[in-house]
Amino acid sequence: MTNSPPSNLAQALDIHSRFAVELAFVVPGEKTGLLPINSFFMDLEDLLSKDVPEPVSKSIAVGRDWINETFDGSGTFSEKTIKLLNEWHGWFGEALAAWEQGKSLPAHPEAWASGEVIPIAEVAAPVSEPVAVEQAVITQEKAIVLNLKDDAELLNEFHGESVELLQNIEQGLLVLEDNPSDSGTINSIFRAFHTFKGAAGFLRLLALQDLAHDLESLLDAARQSKIRITTPIINIILAGSDALKNYTFQIGLQLKGTNAGKPIVVPTSELILRVKAALRGELPPEPAKEQPPAAPEAPVVVPPAKAAPIPEAKLPEKALEVVTPKETTPSSIAVNVTHLNPTPTPAKEPTAIKDQSSGFVKLDTSKLDALIDLVGELVIAQSMVVQDPDVQNLESRTLARSLRQLSRTTSELQRNAMSLRMVPVRAAFQKMTRLVRDIGAQQKKQVQLILDGEETELDRNIVEKLGDPLVHMIRNAVDHGIESPADRTASGKPALGTVRLSASHQRGGILIRIQDDGKGLNAEKIRAKGIEKGLIAPNAELTESEVYGLIFMPGFSTADAITDLSGRGVGMDVVKRNIEGLRGKVEIQSVLGKGSTFNILLPLTLAIIDGLLVGVGNDRYIIPTISVRESFRPKPGMVTTIHERGGMVSVRGKQTPVLRLGQFLGTAGIKATTDEEGIIIVVESGDAMRGILVDELIGKQEVVIKSMGETFKDQNLLAGAAVLGDGSVGLILDVDTLVKL
Repeated sequence: MTNSPPSNLAQALDIHSRFAVELAFVVPGEKTGLLPINSFFMDLEDLLSKDVPEPVSKSIAVGRDWINETFDGSGTFSEKTIKLLNEWHGWFGEALAAWEQGKSLPAHPEAWASGEVIPIAEVAAPVSEPVAVEQAVITQEKAIVLNLKDDAELLNEFHGESVELLQNIEQGLLVLEDNPSDSGTINSIFRAFHTFKGAAGFLRLLALQDLAHDLESLLDAARQSKIRITTPIINIILAGSDALKNYTFQIGLQLKGTNAGKPIVVPTSELILRVKAALRGELPPEPAKEQPPAAPEAPVVVPPAKAAPIPEAKLPEKALEVVTPKETTPSSIAVNVTHLNPTPTPAKEPTAIKDQSSGFVKLDTSKLDALIDLVGELVIAQSMVVQDPDVQNLESRTLARSLRQLSRTTSELQRNAMSLRMVPVRAAFQKMTRLVRDIGAQQKKQVQLILDGEETELDRNIVEKLGDPLVHMIRNAVDHGIESPADRTASGKPALGTVRLSASHQRGGILIRIQDDGKGLNAEKIRAKGIEKGLIAPNAELTESEVYGLIFMPGFSTADAITDLSGRGVGMDVVKRNIEGLRGKVEIQSVLGKGSTFNILLPLTLAIIDGLLVGVGNDRYIIPTISVRESFRPKPGMVTTIHERGGMVSVRGKQTPVLRLGQFLGTAGIKATTDEEGIIIVVESGDAMRGILVDELIGKQEVVIKSMGETFKDQNLLAGAAVLGDGSVGLILDVDTLVKL
């Protein structure tokens, strides 16, 4: 009787099919195909991790052993290994088919039974090692030298996969901090380190391989219930992950040409001693202070990675406990300072490291960008053909029908092409979890980060540039906003502070919201600091929103002391500059003693803009709809002139300045000789509004943004240009600049 086939058996069959394609190109004595085949085995281990017939799980273990032997040996396939893999592929296909049909599985070939099959759990090194070896202090750190000439392509692939693996490892560790008994997550992290070790060994990156091997051994001991997952253990693994990140970062720099060929050194000897001490069940020693950086001509040395320290008062007396393999239930001594989930969650299926074995193709982003640019050009060309006067004068029903079909197909192609650049904000959001954890631990604050809307999709280029602003704002929310547990309790709040990070669709774009229940912004203190720094006059009349806007000024800070987190006035000005560079804006709401909310409004994509097409004389301008509040034709007497303030119009009871765009730009042939003949477009930037007077409102249109080039790089009135359907050029106005004029 065989186990019922799982729902993901189709994915296993797909992996089996792709395995055959990769295996066809394997050549004895060469590295080709080793990394992809290793990835296939990792995918199968994830997919078929439980409720699997013994012959299937045993066959995966056998194949894993062959790949490990190849990694640990010459790093190239032998004829024997290739023959065995071909046999394995044939047998595995028959086994999957039999399993799917509910039939008996075929027996393993006799060649496989010649030696004992090593279970996957025993791949890592033994937990116990001689103490004498542990006490040998490593006086010289290992360096790695990249073979950029021969292995550039493999190193690029290794770098990309390593970044993803390390992100998954970090997320998995934060899951374990709340739920140390989650065996699925422990297994996933173990396999991620195992994959990292194998790939590093394949490229002869021995320092990475050794560190990953030791961390893998620590996870293997946890898998076998020889040690318990506690906060000190998590801190050690996080520190190891950070060290591997440092290595990966330096590899990425060298691949881009920075410090190419120089040895890369990351201090890891003390970390390795801590890992080995943890394997013996000893309290890991504290890391020593960082050494000063080496001279310019020395190898590239990266400072040692350290996890955030945990307050001593919150550590149990016995922070690390060694148990016998029979005790499979972890104790409750693990400390979670930041309480990423206020209520402990029960053990569940692993969510930290998701299977990505099928349905995805890795692609060079430059090729993707080139495709989208070509689609944009196609859309413009199609629009020019359809609107060509000669074509419009042709009275042909067949041609008209074909043009409509062309328009539909082109629009669908454009939507699908743009969707290729859209990625969930999940990756950018989840990075903040570690940040909140570390800052909370460093400042002895209890903080939980609640994420919402992680599936919301944004242009990949925006997501990549959103990381830095989010780091600054989340750090400020924890550092400046959330109070200490004692202060929160004294003010009637729960000791556990909350920071919410959410994303949602709003006003034709994406709204990123950072909200905390801390002490809020002190408008009087901000105003006083602004006067002290000469940013505003003592008698200046500012709205609350304008006062809050002062925190975005360069060098502005209300911190009483400079720390490694804040006090230098660097950060929020960078946030505003980066967000405006993405054609977005930041709005602030705050209640003193209750908390603050920062709203970041961003466009969906940087490649296409949804705008109002307006005419001034013979020129065409595009105003982004994300900034448009309303439009109307003014009635006689509605626009008035106020001394030293120019034209003003009353918009819903509020006096709003009017900018006559044609006069301001010196446009020839203005059609609206009076205000009543034109159209006023009310635009907004933050709380400020301005009415833009134009000759005509032509319509709403999606346009492909084109750069203005180096000639216009020093002006800020225009955000770009677009080719319109009739072949003419429309200039995209920068609303923030217009409002501030």
